[in-house]
Amino acid sequence: MHDTAPPPATPGPPEDVARVVQAVLDLPGRPSPAAQAETLARSLGGCLGAGSVTIVLWPPPYSGGDPDPPVTGGGWSTYHWTGGGDATGDGDVVRVGDGGHVLADLTVRPAAAAARLRRWPELLTAVRLLLAGVQDQVAAADAGEQIGHAAAALADARLRAAGEMEQQRYRLERDLHDGAQHHMVALQMSLAMVEYELGAGHPVEAAGHLDRLRHLLTSTEEVLATTATGLLSRPLAEHGLVPALVARLDPLEAVTLDIDPRLADRRYPPEVEAAVYLACLEAVSNAHKHAPGAPVRLSLRTSARGLGFEVADTGPGFDTSGRTPLHNLAARLESVGGTLTVESNPGCGTRVAGFVAI
Repeated sequence: MHDTAPPPATPGPPEDVARVVQAVLDLPGRPSPAAQAETLARSLGGCLGAGSVTIVLWPPPYSGGDPDPPVTGGGWSTYHWTGGGDATGDGDVVRVGDGGHVLADLTVRPAAAAARLRRWPELLTAVRLLLAGVQDQVAAADAGEQIGHAAAALADARLRAAGEMEQQRYRLERDLHDGAQHHMVALQMSLAMVEYELGAGHPVEAAGHLDRLRHLLTSTEEVLATTATGLLSRPLAEHGLVPALVARLDPLEAVTLDIDPRLADRRYPPEVEAAVYLACLEAVSNAHKHAPGAPVRLSLRTSARGLGFEVADTGPGFDTSGRTPLHNLAARLESVGGTLTVESNPGCGTRVAGFVAI
């Protein structure tokens, strides 16, 4: 009776393991994870005498430490090698892990070649180390891509914030120009009238202008406060366009208001009311500034088409040829779908008309 010899502890010589490792390490330059995985599949298949080897790389472990993370869709990367040996049959899957998480699943055909790999601890260790390096490179590439996305998102957020800040700066500048400037001009005119009446020896008339001056100072303070906080005039917000314009312009002696009676209780979208309100103030302010002492008439009309206004003065006028006057006012109306028309000629006064379709 003959004793059966036990199977060898190692199915192959150490030189075969070294050749598998060296094939991956000898790749030129900085090989990609895909190139390393494909080379590993080919050299491993040759070492085992397999007909085919398929390596399915698992993604790097989740930050939560799940050793068996769910993978869906394109989360797996597959590399296949087919040699000249027997590649028939179902083969067998050898799972390679490292530190509690999966690195890859190796499908080796025929099943006998997979069994040989399982009995070859030195080769399994080498394969595990090579696959760990590949997975580390995949993780680094993913991290680099995420950092790139984060940097792009940060740059985009900064750009949008800068744009929003610029819009806020422009809004504040425009509101100061359209609203507060009108009050400043009115204050200057009232002070001039006080000075004139005092110089002419009319203290009673000067006292009347001082009363109007106090009212203008109060309203100017309110305009500056509401502009700084981004709020509109309280009468405009609470009662609408007509009460707000009356509250601002009625105290001015040189301004005549001609308002369509149908507008008394009419409300429009807040952005339309704000645009028309500030446009009227700017137009009146410009009339006071460029036609001092000239009568100014503000007309406000409503129709089935929309809301229109007109500010006309009998001042010296100006030549509009080759110019685009009041571009800030035009931009404000355009923001709500409105239009602006400016008509003026030297010696014939100026007419500023705006219209917003509703």
